[in-house]
Amino acid sequence: MFKFFKRIRRNLLSQGKTGKYLTYALGEIVLVVIGILIALQINTWNESRKEIGKSRALLKEFRKDLVRDTLESNYVIGKLEDQVKLERWALTLVSYDLSHRDSLRKVLLGPYYQQPMTARTFNKLQNSENPNLTGFADLQNKLTKYYTDTKYLLDAYNEEEKYHAFENDINEIIRSKIEIHIADFPMLPRDNGQPDAILDFAQSIQGRNYIKENYIHRTGMIRYFQSLKQQAKELIELIDLSLKRESR
Repeated sequence: MFKFFKRIRRNLLSQGKTGKYLTYALGEIVLVVIGILIALQINTWNESRKEIGKSRALLKEFRKDLVRDTLESNYVIGKLEDQVKLERWALTLVSYDLSHRDSLRKVLLGPYYQQPMTARTFNKLQNSENPNLTGFADLQNKLTKYYTDTKYLLDAYNEEEKYHAFENDINEIIRSKIEIHIADFPMLPRDNGQPDAILDFAQSIQGRNYIKENYIHRTGMIRYFQSLKQQAKELIELIDLSLKRESR
């Protein structure tokens, strides 16, 4: 091919057709430039396809994280609903007897629940050389909001739950009167005054207000975690839709 173009140039020069030679040379330059541009475009297209492929792989990892978040939400919501049910039962009564002792112990010394958020893939993306989901800009904005704004609120709820469980002054009062039950460990004898302490505290204004505050706090947490689960489910659906659309 190059010999062919070289022969044409030699013939034009030997025939003294300088004008035609310049026109031809210009055309040859244009062809070379067009070839370079096409090559660059193909290379850009290939790189773009590689980046989109990486983004698709990351979205599948995001999906796994979000599924895990929904499962964690289901678990925590279930535990919170059980505790709220006990608290509601306690608040419907205004007096208690010894048959209520074990249930009241669960009400007053219930466990605390924290909802985690799986940010493994988000952190991986943020720390990568190209922290962008090529071809999925709108979806990335939604994911970023979920892993920043939503996580901020979630961390606040978790801290509040921790406070209710460990740093609340009333918890110190309760723990000074009532022994915490842990499986596989013996409890002190029942004749040491604990049953009366449980009943007395539950029937006091301080005790009932404590149960009411926990009830309000936990019902609010249930609503929030249900909202969190719904957000995760909607993002899963968006990821599925985006991956399906991109594969066409």
